Amino acid sequence: MKMSFWKRLLECILAAVLAVLLSAGSARPVSAEETDGQEKIKAGDILCFGTPDEACGFDGKWLVLDSEQTNTGGEGMFLVSLSLIGGEKGESLLFREIGDVTVSFSDRGEAYAAAHPGATDYQGSDIQRWCADFLAGHFSEAEQEAMLPTYKSDEGIAVPGFGVPLPGISPGTVDFDPAENILAGDRLFLLSAEEAVSEKYGFTDNQARVALFKGTAEGYWLRSPHIPTFPLDVGFVYSFGAVMDYPVNARSMFSLATYARPACNISREKVAGLELLSAAGGAGIWRVTFEGDGRNERVYDPGLPAVGKVPDVQRMLSAALIAIPVLILALVAVLIRLAVKHIRKKRMLSRCGKGGPVHAALVK
Repeated sequence: MKMSFWKRLLECILAAVLAVLLSAGSARPVSAEETDGQEKIKAGDILCFGTPDEACGFDGKWLVLDSEQTNTGGEGMFLVSLSLIGGEKGESLLFREIGDVTVSFSDRGEAYAAAHPGATDYQGSDIQRWCADFLAGHFSEAEQEAMLPTYKSDEGIAVPGFGVPLPGISPGTVDFDPAENILAGDRLFLLSAEEAVSEKYGFTDNQARVALFKGTAEGYWLRSPHIPTFPLDVGFVYSFGAVMDYPVNARSMFSLATYARPACNISREKVAGLELLSAAGGAGIWRVTFEGDGRNERVYDPGLPAVGKVPDVQRMLSAALIAIPVLILALVAVLIRLAVKHIRKKRMLSRCGKGGPVHAALVK
């Protein structure tokens, strides 16, 4: 009886030791390229999480705009999608569907805006609902939990425009209204005009704002409402990187493809693991595992998109605006000169007809 007890105890001890040895032997060694330390992430790096979706253009890559603070100044990281995202099949996205209302310089949509207040509000817009649906459909519960609910009001801002003076606005600027509680617990949201021109976030020029949809530079929405001079317009980043405005339903004198470039704030404490996929152009591209998830083994492209040199349309238009008056003055000068010549010629012919000195010389 005693022998049986000691035999069983020895078997249990050996089984426990064997289990520990097998567990240690099967554990995958962590390479020098892996870490769970968030301190390695810096602004300009790329974090990879979420489920890539080729149809809509989502590559799962997020550009780190601020590695220390959220866009409200709290602890965390502020990110924006590296590439542009479209609808389920890659179609353009509207800020708000308002039908066939077309905005132009002669008809800015004042009548529709008066009858439908709030057309440029971000809360309740189609693009805000798209953000919520996209969040639910492309991220695990742990990834969604890592995205912090964001509460924010935006100040009004005037950004440099094309230099075309328009009635009611400062010359050469595009003006955006302030917006109270524009973010009200949103985990995924659009950038504001102020954020899109902030050097703090690396948006130092038009080139820095250019983003690609499936390899092609296209335009994307901002959450900021334009001032009432164009009451149906909101902020928009054009394909060449200029921050301007565009009608919420994308119906204007010219048509553009319109996409989303969502942003989010994430908790640094929720980052459970990082794997360096590559280091391109000085930026680390990290595959992220968040607390509460199994190891992130989704496949992400470890490269950066090639953004070619974009035309400086603002400078070209500014130069054109300067050149037009010069050309008009030159044309006026030519016309005056021709008129003076014509008058002189008439006077000379008149003198010849009256027997003046010229006529006398010709008779001799």
